[in-house]
Amino acid sequence: MKLLNAISGAILAASLLFTACNSPETTVKEKADFTQVIPTLNAITADWNKGDLDKFVTVYDSAATFMLPKGPIGVNEMKEHYKAAFTETGTPTSTLSFDSLEMRPLGNSHALVTGRYTLTAQDSSKQSGRYTLVFEHSDKGWKILHDHSN
Repeated sequence: MKLLNAISGAILAASLLFTACNSPETTVKEKADFTQVIPTLNAITADWNKGDLDKFVTVYDSAATFMLPKGPIGVNEMKEHYKAAFTETGTPTSTLSFDSLEMRPLGNSHALVTGRYTLTAQDSSKQSGRYTLVFEHSDKGWKILHDHSN
């Protein structure tokens, strides 16, 4: 009898799990167009190089985080960090370029992008580093959820 109850309990648990996983609330997002991730980065590079920091940060989700040595900060703090470190009167003082880009899908609507950035100052000096970006695709297009640049 104990064995029958255990088997019945296992069958009931499995059927509840199957039902929960296939309920209308559990919908799988349609696979996003991953070919648009890199062009999204190219567009914000152009925004930076035009001196439009406001447009540059529009690729970040409003809840995005940016990693600093002291820990993660939000988008507004990131924008202020960029203003203080890389601009004069709100306009970037160097041109931005990306290379060594690699994009890897993470499920149907997320992507991991790694690469190297280079900032070239007006005197031709360069500063570069590596970065990791986590993107999410939504009805607003590709948005950065997390940026870890060094």
